[in-house]
Order: sequence, then structure tokens, then C-alpha cells
Amino acid sequence: MDLKNKNASQFDEMSMDDLMDLKVNVPRVGQKVKARVVKILDEGRLLLLDLNAQTEGRIYLEQYTKKPVNSFKELGIKVGDEVTAEIKKVQDDPALILLSRLGLVSEEHLSELEDALKNETIITTKVKSSNKGGLVLGYHSYELFLPKSLLDHELYEKREELTGTDLEVVVSEIKPGRGRNRKPNIIASRKPIFEAERQAAYEERMELRLEELDKINTGDILVGTIEKLEPHAATVKFEHVMGLLRISQVSHYRIDKLENVLSIGDEVRVKVIKKEGNRLDLSVKALLPTPFEEFAATHKVGDKVTGKVVQKLPFGLRIEVARDVVGLLHRSEYSWNPNDNFDAHVVHGDQVDLVIIQIDKKRERINLSKKALEDDPWKNVTIRREQITDAKILKFTENHVVVEVQGVEGTIANDEMGLEKGRPEEYFAVGDVLEAVAIKVDRRSWLLELSLKRVQEIAARQEVQKHLAEQDDESGITIGEILNK
Repeated sequence: MDLKNKNASQFDEMSMDDLMDLKVNVPRVGQKVKARVVKILDEGRLLLLDLNAQTEGRIYLEQYTKKPVNSFKELGIKVGDEVTAEIKKVQDDPALILLSRLGLVSEEHLSELEDALKNETIITTKVKSSNKGGLVLGYHSYELFLPKSLLDHELYEKREELTGTDLEVVVSEIKPGRGRNRKPNIIASRKPIFEAERQAAYEERMELRLEELDKINTGDILVGTIEKLEPHAATVKFEHVMGLLRISQVSHYRIDKLENVLSIGDEVRVKVIKKEGNRLDLSVKALLPTPFEEFAATHKVGDKVTGKVVQKLPFGLRIEVARDVVGLLHRSEYSWNPNDNFDAHVVHGDQVDLVIIQIDKKRERINLSKKALEDDPWKNVTIRREQITDAKILKFTENHVVVEVQGVEGTIANDEMGLEKGRPEEYFAVGDVLEAVAIKVDRRSWLLELSLKRVQEIAARQEVQKHLAEQDDESGITIGEILNK
């Protein structure tokens, strides 16, 4: 017999044996059934299910789900789909079978949570609230607690902003609730998720870092950002690669503290001075002119400079003419006077006016001169040995009289003054001009020695020669003959 073509009166006329022969399903309240959708009515809000019974089962949208939907179409339910539900009401006259999925849905959701715990799968929850201990999450009709210790640090910091948002978690523990109607205590965790995300991010960074590092070579010039400052070095970040900028490579000048010249976030242009494995050594100063180069670019031979005495050497003085730029004042350039012991008159730190006489860019050397600022008084001296000249007395010493001749100093020894007794200052005064004969002239040593006594001897000899010449004229005998006798 075809059950679907029978009406209710025909069912009433049939005996129980007939019904058993037709294998009619007799639904019972509380029974869980799986049935096929045969029709959707009431503008998509009512399903008719084939229960293989005297009438179709009915399940209304509000008994199917608690989701805010307006039709089964929104849930994707169509004719032919199988639906599992619980029989809530059976009525004979008129025949009516009502079903609901709400109780089963809660069980299914708990089953989903249990499966997620067993298989360590990720589920999507809704953040309901937050507190200092963590987050309260919702999964359909169940609440889960996500402790602070199992939550991403960055999410915990902004936990108050998460209410109402979706959050992926794994189920880490399910404990049965106490009492008949108590729901289980469920603990959620984000740890496997954020650890996996961090691992994936790390692997991606490493891959990108290796790709970038492979393109960098020693000698390359790069632009990076100061990521970190330590006492002796700064970390410079490029796109994915980090490099080390040591304090000694920041400037040609001494730096006591990196933070005095660099700040986190500063953009810096650097040169790769060494690449060893994954390590990059960087330099800023390699791109900057050296103190010598800066000095050489702004100075030339003949320029006057003021420098500071920084070291005394046997052959001269080292003079700092600019910061970290040192030149040499050779002792031969102290003075035109070779006897001038200039280094005996200066000490470390003294300021000295000088002239640049050489800049050797290849060897980074600077030669200086002090005497170039002075005139050479001997350049105008014309006196020769045995020549008589005027000598002006400058001063008296123990053994000499210091005089000036043609702008230079000379000396007359006391025993060359031609005095029979007493000291020269008893007969002469400073400023007196005397006739003296040069007895020693050495330009290279600035040595000029004179004699008054020799002038007197020359004058006496000339008198003798004059007298003898007069006698020669009277007697006819020559002076040479007289001298040869």
C-alpha cells in the first residue's frame, strides 16, 4: 500500500497489523530522527520532513537555529537535504508532528568542541568580555575562558578593544560542569596559533633576509635605519637585514657616547666594510673625508695657520693645526738663526703661528715653518773678512761686546777691543758706533766676529807704510828693498 497517497480517515480504518505491514514509523516525543526535506513553506520559514509516518514532520525556523536569519534559504537548506532533529510534539487529530533542532544544536556544538580538543583544530569564537585574567569567549551557546598566559601579549594589551570581534583559538581543556544543567568549563588557548604564526613569520623573515643578504657585497653603500644603540655599537636595519656599526666607525674623530651623535630611527648612509657569513660590519666614516682631507681641501702652501704644540721630538715639534690634523715644524724651520733653540721656549699646549710650506696628500704629511714668517737679516749682509765697517754697540756681556752690523748681530771679544786695561763698558756706551774689522764671517752659522784692535793695527801699519813711502821718495830706496833687508 502507498502510504503517501493515504489520508487520515484511511489510517483510522486500518488495523495495527496493517500498519505494521506497511512499516509505518510511529514517532515518539524525544526521539531523534534524520529526515529528508520534502518541501519549504511559509516564505522559507517552515520545513516539511519525510518521517515515513502518517504525516510530514514540521520544523519552524526559530526551532532550527538561533541565528538572526529570515529564511532557511539563508542557511543554505534546500529540498532533498537531510536534517537531524528531535521530535517535540506528536498530535493525532489533526495529525501533527513538530520537531526542533535547538537541543541537538547545543549537543553538536559541544561535540564540535570535543573534536577540536581531540584533534587540536582551530575554531572561531566571539569575544564577549575581558578582564585582567584574560578573555571570555562565546562559541554558540557555550562560554570559553582564554587565560592571559595563553593569549598573545599584543592582544592582551588591547583586550578592551576586542569585545564583539571574532578570535581564532584552540580548545585546551574541557571539564564537566557540576550539577545536572551546568555547562562544562572550557579553557581556550591562542598559544599554538601565535607560536605557529611567529614561527612562520620567522621563517619568512629568514628567507627574505638570506635573499637580501645574498645581494649585498663588501664595498656596497647602503641606507639604513638605526634600530638599536649599545655602548660600543649601533644596529642598523635595512629592509630585512641587520648590520653592526661600531663606535669607531661612526666618525674620524673620537666619540665618547654613541647617543651624542646617533638616535634610534635616524637614517644613515653606510659602507659595508666586511661581510662574513650572515654578519655585516658597517662604516659611516669610510664615506666621510678624513680630517687631513678636509684640511687639505681648504688650505694650500703659503697659508698662515695657528697650531698647538702636542709633542717634542729630537728633530722638531709636532703641531696640531686642526682637530686630529698634525704637522711637523722641523728644527731647521724654527728660525733663520741656526743657533735659535726655539723648542726650549715652548711647552706642550702652546699656540704657535706658522706657515704651511708643504702638503703631501699621498702620505698625508704637512710641513710647517716659523722662520717663513720672519725676514732673514743676513740676506742684506755684504761685509767680507778683513773689511772695516761700522759697528753699533747693543750690549755688554762678560766676555764680549754685542754689536749690530748691517742689521745683524756680531761680537767683539774683550781682548779684541784694544784696551790696555779695564773693561769695555768703562770706555764705551750702548749706542756708540765704532769702526771694527771683520775677522770671521760665516753666513750659514750666522757668525760675525769683529775686532777694534785689528783696526788700530791696520791704521798703524798704514802709518808705517806711509812714512816709509815718504823716506823712499827722498832716498830713492823702495819700501820693498827696506823690508827685504
